[in-house]
Amino acid sequence: MPSRTTPSDPDALPTRSAGGTEPLSLLRMARTTGSERFQHELLRRLLDEFRADHGAINTWHPRSFVSSVGIGYDLAAMSEQWNRINGAELDFITFAMRAQPEQAAFANDDDPRWNKTPPAWREFLSSHGIVHQMGVAIPFEGSETFVHLYLNRGPGSPPHTERDARALTALTPQIRESLLVNRLYAHARQGLDEESRPLALTDAQGWVLFANRAFCAAWPALAALSGATSPRLPQAWLSGQRAALRQLDAAGWSIEVSPDESGLRVALQRRPARDGIAALTARQAEIARLYCMGHSSKDVGLRLGLSPATVRVHLRNAYSRAGVSSRAALRAWLGI
Repeated sequence: MPSRTTPSDPDALPTRSAGGTEPLSLLRMARTTGSERFQHELLRRLLDEFRADHGAINTWHPRSFVSSVGIGYDLAAMSEQWNRINGAELDFITFAMRAQPEQAAFANDDDPRWNKTPPAWREFLSSHGIVHQMGVAIPFEGSETFVHLYLNRGPGSPPHTERDARALTALTPQIRESLLVNRLYAHARQGLDEESRPLALTDAQGWVLFANRAFCAAWPALAALSGATSPRLPQAWLSGQRAALRQLDAAGWSIEVSPDESGLRVALQRRPARDGIAALTARQAEIARLYCMGHSSKDVGLRLGLSPATVRVHLRNAYSRAGVSSRAALRAWLGI
């Protein structure tokens, strides 16, 4: 089977299925994708990996059903029929899965258990093209929530084997981790896209995990101001060091940092650029503008009738008031 992912991907999940050792890259997608889309992509990859025809991921809580994602099924019609025949009492595969969490269970249409089920259950399976069924129950640690994952094959497809079950069992801890990461990060992302001001979620070291559009738009200026070369906020900003806050304030920014379950939630507010300009004298502002537009000290001096040495003195004072040390950071501070 051709590989769908790059083996060197550091977030790849290696599989040990009959299909080979192609990595199943999930963790990066788990961190950055909404739950329904992620589960759909996870299911699609598992169907490919195990050569199954259709399947579903059902998320449950003891007191309520949470969500369902399927490929190859009309889930609404399937659910209605399943409830009508009291499928919870008839589904022997789910009982086997729940009895041994994270241990894959399977049954083919020649399995004695299959033949002993009531006709209504066999009709249900047949009507949805299920003649070989395999699944695993995945509990979430520290939570009552759990997942039922089903990978099914229809008529004309080979039956499931012990080798398939062992491969799915071996992969289950990584599937569980990716589902849990996705669930936690999806919770952390809530509300980030509903605000117009720059908002981001970072880990304790300041690495940006999620950011809304306003933050992404503001990042070039923030990076220039902080001297960052990676998407990481300075610890001085996050810890509220006075010098760092003065630097932000002089550049026209304010910052609010609050703890979040997955790290730190950072909210930024941009003031009009004139606040930065107001911190400079008229001559400093004039020279700084020209310099930040790309003119050299000599060019600025010729334009304004000043010596290059005088221009450099004014620039040093502008840098000092802005609390920055590069042209790019000064440009960001001025809002140019």
